[in-house]
Amino acid sequence: MHQIIQTASLNQINDSSTYDQVYNGLDSCLTLEIFNKLADKSSNPIYTFERALQAPILEIMLRGFRVDRREALKGVIELSSKIAKIDNILQRYVAAIWDKVDPKTRQPINANSPDQIKDLLYTHMHFPEQYKNDKGVRKLSVDRDALEKLQDYLYARPIVNCLLAIRDLKKQKQVFETEIDSDDRWRTSYNIAGTDTGRLSSSSSSENTGSNFQNIDGALRHIFLADPGYYLIGIDLEQAESREVGWLQGILFDRWEYLDACYSGDLHTLVCKLTWKNLPWTGDPKKDREIAEQPFYRDFEYRFMAKKLGHGSNYYGKPPTLARHAKIPLELAEDFQQNYFNAFPGFPLWHNWVREQLITSSTLTTPWGRTRQFFDRAHEDATLRKAIAFSPQSSTADRTNLALYRIWKNVPQVQLLAQVHDAIYCQCPVTIHPNDIIPLLLNQIDIRLHHKDRELIVPGEAKIGYNLGSYVDENDIAKWQKNGAKGTMPRLNLLGLKKFKENIPDERITQHVSKRLDR
Repeated sequence: MHQIIQTASLNQINDSSTYDQVYNGLDSCLTLEIFNKLADKSSNPIYTFERALQAPILEIMLRGFRVDRREALKGVIELSSKIAKIDNILQRYVAAIWDKVDPKTRQPINANSPDQIKDLLYTHMHFPEQYKNDKGVRKLSVDRDALEKLQDYLYARPIVNCLLAIRDLKKQKQVFETEIDSDDRWRTSYNIAGTDTGRLSSSSSSENTGSNFQNIDGALRHIFLADPGYYLIGIDLEQAESREVGWLQGILFDRWEYLDACYSGDLHTLVCKLTWKNLPWTGDPKKDREIAEQPFYRDFEYRFMAKKLGHGSNYYGKPPTLARHAKIPLELAEDFQQNYFNAFPGFPLWHNWVREQLITSSTLTTPWGRTRQFFDRAHEDATLRKAIAFSPQSSTADRTNLALYRIWKNVPQVQLLAQVHDAIYCQCPVTIHPNDIIPLLLNQIDIRLHHKDRELIVPGEAKIGYNLGSYVDENDIAKWQKNGAKGTMPRLNLLGLKKFKENIPDERITQHVSKRLDR
């Protein structure tokens, strides 16, 4: 016989026995309800996959990445010197136009003070005020986006360039100064389910050492080393997001032009040929690439602009935004995008389709089966841009994570060290030749999708070395100097990651080099 009990009016003192029964009963019911919910989810392949990822991710977190403390200290010293030099230039600029002095630094301006920078640029120099929305509140800003907009003004440019350079260098310096564990290893925490797209997020370890490993600038990676007796292997997915974009356009609208362009071998040169048809193209891949690398506007090459503007257009970037970020006139950005969409008509179709999905259901599902509910205003461009980027970014994340899991399960000869968006890093004993291990690794990331008679292939590229930085020799530095010495001179790094070429031996991968590194 069942009895209905009004739990809201139950008195713990007068009905103590009944109260205890109800309390225990509700406790059991709640446990059962949670169990049933989890049981329902266990049939979801995405949920099952993320649970399976816990094993390889935990192994990466526990192992950590070996750090060269001496190089880290050297980096702190070098960056401190650069920061001081640029700050001195900044003080001279400001002193010439401003008579104020910061009471703490005894200098005309404190580069770390947003209030002083606002006072200088907006109040004293009268440049247009830049605002940003912070959780619905409109605030006056001097963040990177705001300062980059002020670079268009001639008299603001020297000061803004100094401020941006100081901020960038300080951000790099923080990486070198990050506390690492006593065994000289950088450990980070990965959150498997921390993002809407399925990408891993990264933060400091449980001991509050290390930090986000996925956001370390390439110029700083040389401080991360292979363990003694091992060499590093990096596996990068090539054009993963672009190919996912082309795949979506193909299966949705039967427009395969963009995916075919990705398969051509040199996407950005082909984009140049389709976008700037008036250039003297020859049909020879090598010569056409040389034409694409000719100057287009100021210091920018046609090929570079095709890559930069093409990526922005893929994700619904408008010509004014593209022009601002690429530092080119608006007319050039408008002309490029019109030619780009004429060459790849699948983009407008895809953008409009995503807009319809937002308005009708506010949900999107990727070809990998991951569904996302969008709670932002469906009619806003910001929501549309986020939705357009979701499927390619999410598919690339799931592809990379599946490759990571397959390597952990099927190639026990290597030790996993890190996952950085579309790249996986591991170390292999020097007793195993690269020719014997790398084909096994590349086979694990060869994950193909099929639709009718079409196939999605995302190849991988392998690099080998003894530290995580890029390989740079004397010839690379000489080439950089010959080409006009743009940007920061690359650091000589003979033990960095170098592209693996099968059956071409890499003389660095020897036991002798590993022992020398250990000393």
